[in-house]
This record gives sequence, C-alpha cells and structure tokens, in this order.
Amino acid sequence: MSDHSVGTLGKYQIIREIARSNDIVYEAYDPVMNRRVALKELAMPGGASQQAREERTKRFLREAKAAGSMADPNIVTIYEYGEENGRHYIAMEYLDGHTLRNEIDTQGFLELGESFRIAREVLKALEYAHNKGVIHRDIKPDNIQLLPDDRVKITDFGIARLTFEPNITMDGQVFGTPSYMSPEQVVGKEIDVRSDLFSVGVILYEMIGGQKPFPGDSVVAITHAIMNREPDQPRQANHVVWQFLMRAMDKSPQLRFPSATAMIAALNQAEASTKSVVADPGPTMGGPPLASNNYGQPNPYAQPNPYGQQQPIAAPPINNPYAYPQPPGQPAPPPTYPYNPYSQNQLPQQMVPGSYVPQQPGNVYPPVPVYYPPPPRQPLFKPETKQFLGKLFLTILILGTLFALVFVALTSLNSAIQQANRQEQDQRIVAQLNAQDSSKPIEDRIEERQAMIRQLRDTVTINTENKNLAVLYEQLGKQKLAMQDFIAAELAFRQALSLDSKNPAYASDLGDLIYRFSRNAATSNERAKLLAQAAEFWRQAFVNETDPKVKAKYGTGAAVALYDLAREQLQMNISDLAKENLYSAREYEDPNSELGRRIQQLLDQLTR
Repeated sequence: MSDHSVGTLGKYQIIREIARSNDIVYEAYDPVMNRRVALKELAMPGGASQQAREERTKRFLREAKAAGSMADPNIVTIYEYGEENGRHYIAMEYLDGHTLRNEIDTQGFLELGESFRIAREVLKALEYAHNKGVIHRDIKPDNIQLLPDDRVKITDFGIARLTFEPNITMDGQVFGTPSYMSPEQVVGKEIDVRSDLFSVGVILYEMIGGQKPFPGDSVVAITHAIMNREPDQPRQANHVVWQFLMRAMDKSPQLRFPSATAMIAALNQAEASTKSVVADPGPTMGGPPLASNNYGQPNPYAQPNPYGQQQPIAAPPINNPYAYPQPPGQPAPPPTYPYNPYSQNQLPQQMVPGSYVPQQPGNVYPPVPVYYPPPPRQPLFKPETKQFLGKLFLTILILGTLFALVFVALTSLNSAIQQANRQEQDQRIVAQLNAQDSSKPIEDRIEERQAMIRQLRDTVTINTENKNLAVLYEQLGKQKLAMQDFIAAELAFRQALSLDSKNPAYASDLGDLIYRFSRNAATSNERAKLLAQAAEFWRQAFVNETDPKVKAKYGTGAAVALYDLAREQLQMNISDLAKENLYSAREYEDPNSELGRRIQQLLDQLTR
C-alpha cells in the first residue's frame, strides 16, 4: 500500500502515523467537529485473493459495528465508518496515555490494588459488551489503554464475535494472541463470553506476578502450556486471590466464572481478603480483675470506706436442720451439711446396712429412698395390627414391582423407537455428507461437515465421519503450507491428528513441519526442543504404520531428528542425553545406511 502518512482521508486531515500492524492507525484532525481523532485504515496485503479481500473488508466493517454499537466509559468510542476510493477507515476517539503492555514492561509487576482496579474496569467493559452480544476474543495488555486520569479503556474489536450475526470465522480457524487465548480458542472451537474472562485472568496473573502464566519460546510451546500446564502461584497472591485466578484460568469453560458480573463480585472478595486484619487478643481482653469474694477477707479492689475502717465481709449463717441441740453457753460446732443418702461412704457408722440403731432424741436422719423398677413397656403394635401391616406392605411391594416392570418395558420400547429414529436421521446425514460438493473451497466443506457431524448420534458413525473430516484438515494444512502460512498449517495438522490419532500420516506431517521450524530456531535450546517434538511425532507415525516401506521412511525421519538433537546436545555439553538419543536413533535406522554409519561413528566417539 502507498504511503498515506500525510494528506486527507475522507473529511479527516492526517497528522502522523502512530501504529501499524494488520491495519494502519493515524493521528488525524476532524475539521467539522474541531477535534483530534484516531483514524484506523484497512491495510490490504499485496497479492491477496478476491475472497481474502472480501473477508478482510467484512471483518473490518464488523469491528466498526461491534465497537460502534456500544457507549461505555471503558470502551473506545467509534465516531464513523467510511470508504473513499477503495480505502476503508474507522474514525474513533483519540486516547492519550499508554497501554497496559507498556506499564507491565516498565514496572515489572503492579501493586495488588492497582492490578485489581484495572481488572475490574476491564470486566465492567466486558460486562457491557457481553450484554450487547459482543465477544472481544483478543483481550490482551496491548488492547488495554491506561489514560492519565486513571480511566481504563479496551480497544481493537477487529476479531470480535457478534452473537446476533452469522459467524465469519469457521470452526477450526484460530484468531487471537496465543499467550492470552483460552484453550477452546486455541483449538478453534466455538467460544462464548467465558473465553474473554479467561484472558482477563491471564492478564491479572501477569500484572500480579510480573510474568505470563503460560510462557513459551514459540507458538507451539505456548499453546501446549495453555492446554496442558498449570501455572505457579505468584508470590503476591494469597490463598483467596490464588483460588480466584485458578478459577478464572480453568481449562474447562464450565468451571470458570459464568459472566463478567460474577467475576467482578469474586474479584471484590479476593481484594477484600488482601486487606483484612485478624486482631491478636492481648492479656487485657478479659476486662479488669474482679473483686475478691472470699468471706472474711478484705477486698483489695474495694473503694476506701469514708465512714471508718473497712470491715471484713462476714460469712452468712448456715441453718443445719440436722444439727444436735447445743447446751447453753457452749460454742457451736462447725456447720454441717446434709449427707448424700445414695453414697455408702457418707453413711454414719450406725446406718451401715445390716445394723440396727435405735432412734435417739435429736438424732434425726433422712429416710433412705427405696427403688421400685418401672413396669414393663407395652408393645407398640398389637398382633392383629402387625399382621395387617405385613399384608399391606406385601401388597404394596407386589404392586410396585408390577409398576416398575411396566415402566422398564415402556422405557425400553421408547429407547428402541428413539434409536431407530436416530439411525434413520444419521443415515440421511451420512448421505448428505457423501454428496458434498468437492468443488467448494476446502474451508467451506470443513464448516459444512462439522455442522452435520454435530447432528449425528451414533458413536461409530461419528468416529467414521471424524476421520473423513481429518482428511480435509490434512488437505487444508498442505494448502496452507504451500502458501507459507506455517502456523495455520500446524494447527490444521494438529486438528487432523486429534480427530484421527492413529493415522500415521498426520503425525508424519507434524514431524516434518516442526523439523522445518527447527532449522530457523534462534538458539540451540529452542532448536533442541523442536527436534525432540519432531522425533516424537515421527516415532508415533512409525509405531502406527503397518506398511514396511512407509514404516522404514518414518523410522528414518525419527532417526534424523534424534541424530540432529544429539549433535545440538553435544554443543550444549549434555553428552549423557546425546548418547541416549543416539542409541534411540540407531533403533530406527538401518545400520548399513549412510545415516546408520554416522550414528555409530558418533556413538563410538562418545564411548571412548
């Protein structure tokens, strides 16, 4: 495309170019409204086919519809969509400040309070967008703008999904930024609002921990981590915050937060947990000590007696009705208390069982209680009632069994009818699949076949048609490979292998493609990782292949990858692993071949 960094576009006067990726963004001036705007122009790659041009134009218009239909303080405002001389553009609000990506790269990590605030503002914007039927699909720090007045806005609805319109992206086609994509987005499945919430969880993790939860040196490594790896707990995250992050980034959409509203409520609880303080009760928590209640002793906590010296508290008299009468003038004996008539040890000697003591005047004892056992309990039911209840229970049991048999029979009949209907429906769908027009573009055939496979019910039929669908994905991968679109080719081959895991050809396609990636790797460590993956795919193809000639070809591929891997490991001074890989390579290759001799020579050098 020619340089349009100066001049006009529509009514807008272009000041300067401020960004360029898939599209071009200018700073411009609107003379009619007397305001500064950001002007985004559709950049059409040279040599693109007519179909590709139409698809990019539709997607650009969809971005204008997605963002233009919303009026929210946390979403960039769209002013106008226009077209002039084949140049399509969107005029939008000009945003000062910087992106969250700049903030993280500069600070390393953000404070907890600031991280929660930014995440909450993003979730508010997504709450509004999701209620409007818009799924962003590319939430990442680069698309989050931090303004000088502490406002937060999300931008770039270029790959947004409008739930109220037909989907431009077919199942299996992947758009987005790998580090922030949900697992269902990685494999090209149908997504909903929970995919955006997964991305917010990844961003919050990166703000708190200072690093991405799913790191990797390549797209393959990143997507593998998203699908299989669990992130480590950041140091700043307590248990409640960590549980929030784990739920937000759960690999199953059903286990994540169902909506942005629910996620905001959980975020507020997680933030509150970082501010709560548990008081440590001190020695004075029980209040002041109580005054003494010992009779006859002075109270050290009592106030001074203003009427004279403080007097001790006298103990109250105890009235003992069993005391002997005391003669006049003699001091009273110590107070006594009634004995326990149920304790043998407390009986006076005169009342030991088996002895008789005559009653003396003044010698008064309480009567010893006599125990009478209770009468036998009456039966709960009479014999006649028991007999009646037994007959009633037997009748209910027989009737229940009959009803159960009738229910089982009706259920089996209904299942048989439904099974017959499903088989008939499956036969019609299979007939439609077999009659599919092979002249259509392969992407359209894949989309039609996936839609019809979803309607199948029989497991065997589904497996068969999935294998046929895998053939189309392999053709798509080879088509993308011819167009030098290696990432799309890899995803297509992986989709084919996931649909038909026992097909050695798909594993071989991946082994060959990743071996190509290894040649362009920047470091020895990255090259070694890719060679190990290529060798594993070729080994899988070797194990599943039954034709001896083709099996030998796959074995040679595995041996080449293992031989190159061993050489890289020797350069990294990892001789033990290099020796193990050479032994493995020798198992797949004919020892009399040129490669077999080179493997043996390198082994001889290591074992000397």
